[in-house]
Amino acid sequence: MKRAKLAVRPYRHSKTHPYYLLNELPSSTSPAYQPVKTTAKTTDSRTFSRAIRCFFTAGFLPAVILILPMRTGYAGVDATRVAGGFSAPLYVTAPPGDTSRLFVVQQSGQIKIINLPSRTVNATPFLDISGEVNFSGEEGLLGLAFDPNYASNGRFYINYSAPGGSFGAGVSHTAEFLVSADPDIADPTSEATLFTYDKPQNNHNGGWVGFSPRAGDEGNLYISTGDGGSANDAGPGHIEPGGNALNTTTLMGKMLRIHIEDTYGTYSIPPDNPFFGSNTDKQEIFCWGLRNPWRNSFDRGNGTMFIGDVGQDTREEIDVQKTSNPGGGQDYGWRVREGFIQNPAYPHDPPPPDAVDPIFDYPHTTGQCIIGGYVYRGSRIPLLSGIYVFADYLGPEGGNDTGRIWIFRYNGRSVSGFRDITSQLFPTRVGNFPLNNPSSLGEDASGELYICDIGNGKYLQNHPRTLSF
Repeated sequence: MKRAKLAVRPYRHSKTHPYYLLNELPSSTSPAYQPVKTTAKTTDSRTFSRAIRCFFTAGFLPAVILILPMRTGYAGVDATRVAGGFSAPLYVTAPPGDTSRLFVVQQSGQIKIINLPSRTVNATPFLDISGEVNFSGEEGLLGLAFDPNYASNGRFYINYSAPGGSFGAGVSHTAEFLVSADPDIADPTSEATLFTYDKPQNNHNGGWVGFSPRAGDEGNLYISTGDGGSANDAGPGHIEPGGNALNTTTLMGKMLRIHIEDTYGTYSIPPDNPFFGSNTDKQEIFCWGLRNPWRNSFDRGNGTMFIGDVGQDTREEIDVQKTSNPGGGQDYGWRVREGFIQNPAYPHDPPPPDAVDPIFDYPHTTGQCIIGGYVYRGSRIPLLSGIYVFADYLGPEGGNDTGRIWIFRYNGRSVSGFRDITSQLFPTRVGNFPLNNPSSLGEDASGELYICDIGNGKYLQNHPRTLSF
């Protein structure tokens, strides 16, 4: 596999607090997006490791939060820097109802707290499991979710990569922890492993974890898993025929769902999971046919699940899992399908007869590494309500390998108003800060959105950036 041609260039960090302006929004009457069919390329093989390995070399980035001044006819968005001093940040979230804190996940194995009223970062991490985490390439501490009843039970859940495994390429851990008597410090001795699996390669880890807001889905934790790594879901540790993603006897290349039990450190299988009670298929599976569902989300307003599945050499895609099918069972078609097209690596393999098309895809002339986002349900920008905000880590092929911020509207049937808003936000009006490489988006407890920009090697030393729309 070829690696991204990225150069590390010096960056002079400014302490100026930058501001951002978003001066236009899509309309629900915008023309519907039509996917572009492209001819498969045979050069410049690119996997998600191309992106992830690059951004993990960046180190430190600035952190800012967008604040909205409403103006007639458009939504204006200003940004101020909130905090700095993070290393390899790749996710931001908050416990339900906790509007005064943000929790920043660092790939190196720490979770840090930003106190929003004072814009300070606690000196002591909320959690530090760096001694357990394999911090290398695409591996590390990857996901964090707080229990819906965190305020009363203090439980939270993480996904991380640990060394070892039968393939020597690491072990994926999904674990439960408890907060200590100090609300700003977790109890590191409280770890209870929910499940693990050995990875055949160290890329394509997925790692997102989250609870759904759907009625009847209470207490169910979702976990995304990659197809095992390498390229085109093939090679040692990939089940043939068909690969891991389409094989339901392995947890890899899936969206999983488990029910967290009251007894600490235990889970059960939701009875409407597709393979509940099976002795052969993995009962934890909720959906399958995914390559590397790196970042995903639930719409707070209607419960729709959005899955950002990173593509191989040709297409990037957004899939949805609708509330109308609460038991899951969707097959999204990888490794045979890539976006709306046949995977060029398997031109003669018949696609699964029940494969579900994405709602949106794009070629690598538009972007090379999708970062799934969120439907905006905050209160600061009413005109953005119901708009899906997402990103691409590298931007288009042939460009300068810097990211993009995009929006569209999804009405449950089709996508409309796809738009690149990067140039409206960056470089910033004050401070002239660019967007480098967005690694993730996240929500705070109020539904405001954040973007972690981890850089693409341009920065020798910065601080993590977070943007709030």
